[in-house]
Amino acid sequence: AYGRSGKPVLDLTLVQAAMPFACCCAVPIAAWNLVAFRDPRRVFFVQERVGLFGRPFRMIKFRTMSDVRSTDSQSWASGSDPTRVTRFGCLLRRTHLDELPQLINILRGDMHVVGPRPEMPDVHLWACAQVQGFAQRLALRPGLTGLAQITQGYTGASIACYERRLAIDVDYIEKLSLRTDLGIVVRTVPWVLQGRGWSWDRGAMAIDPAIPASPESGPAMESAVDVDSMPAALPAVTSPRRHGYVDVDAA
Repeated sequence: AYGRSGKPVLDLTLVQAAMPFACCCAVPIAAWNLVAFRDPRRVFFVQERVGLFGRPFRMIKFRTMSDVRSTDSQSWASGSDPTRVTRFGCLLRRTHLDELPQLINILRGDMHVVGPRPEMPDVHLWACAQVQGFAQRLALRPGLTGLAQITQGYTGASIACYERRLAIDVDYIEKLSLRTDLGIVVRTVPWVLQGRGWSWDRGAMAIDPAIPASPESGPAMESAVDVDSMPAALPAVTSPRRHGYVDVDAA
């Protein structure tokens, strides 16, 4: 019951409460990016992520990375993401301010405030192949913050880290409640204030040889991976209704 009706109410309440702060921060960040990248189209970037029941959606962020000759999935797999981030982008990531535009995703119904973090399609498919039951995370809409985010931070191409992430996310889904969500929101505040938003687990940065290289080439410019045919390829979620949360449109 909470997942179906209470969680959307909590989302709306938290977004409304955060909107004044978000607007005060978003304006100078957007202005800085406009000057830094010299192109209004590059103030934000929109990237495909895997959402509820495997449906792709377009997630919005402030741009934090410079352009390189590789795709997003390639840079993630090779562990080169830290080298792509600008100095100002590093500040945004440490404070999670680059995530502010995702309030729009929450209002659009793509995401919750609290939930499993959405993965890029290529990364999700890799994780499903390497970690049994990884698609169970898709039984709930992804979140702006979550238990795995505030305990693991950013992780590289490590099967062990993704196994732990699955365990954390499944435990969260099984114990889904207002109290749990409020607890995660409260714990997120000091995590952000301490600048731990972009904490890489260096031990998890080892490159896993099982990760396939993306066939795409050319400048990434933080663009999305093409996932026009991705929904059919995503593994099915095991009994999502048992978690008490079903999107009527996706059922």
